Amino acid sequence: MKRWFGAFRRSFRQAAEFSIGRRLMHWAVLILCLVQVPTSWAIQRTHMAHLFFKPKPIDLFLHEVHAWSGWLILFFAIAQLVLRLTHGTPPPPEGSARLERWAAVAIHTMLYGLIIALPVTGTAAMYLSFRFAPLHSLLSWALLAVALAHVAAALWHHIYRRDDVLLRMIRRAS
Repeated sequence: MKRWFGAFRRSFRQAAEFSIGRRLMHWAVLILCLVQVPTSWAIQRTHMAHLFFKPKPIDLFLHEVHAWSGWLILFFAIAQLVLRLTHGTPPPPEGSARLERWAAVAIHTMLYGLIIALPVTGTAAMYLSFRFAPLHSLLSWALLAVALAHVAAALWHHIYRRDDVLLRMIRRAS
C-alpha cells in the first residue's frame, strides 16, 4: 500500500507556483467562511422563531445566504482538491524538516476534509434532519481550530523562517 501511495503521489507534477485562479479560490473560501459566522446566527434565530412566531424575512434571507455560501465553499474545495491532485503544489521551502512537511500535509488534509464535511452536514441538517446540526456545529469549531493553526504556520514561515510560503499564496513567484 505504501509503495502504491508513493507512486500515486509521484504521478502528479509539482507546480512552480499557485495560479491566480487557485490563489483567488483560496481567499474566496476564507471570505465565504467568514460570511458563515453572522449568517449562522440568523439560522439560530429562525429556528427559535418557529417555536413562537413567524421568522423575520431578513433571517430567512440570511439562512439562504448561509446555505448558498456553504455550497459555494464546497464547490471551491472540490475544485481546489482536483487542481491540487492534477497540477500539484509548489515544493516545500528548502530546508524544511520532515516534521514540518508532515504537519503541512496533515493540516491541509484536515482543512479539505472539514470544508467538504461542513456543507454536507449543513445540507443534511437543513433538508434531512436537524439532528445533524450538533455535528455541523462541532465541525465548525474544529475548522476554526485548524484554520488558526494554518494561519499561525503561514505567519511562522513568513516572520520566523522568512521563506515564501505565505507570499506564494498572495502574489506570483518572483
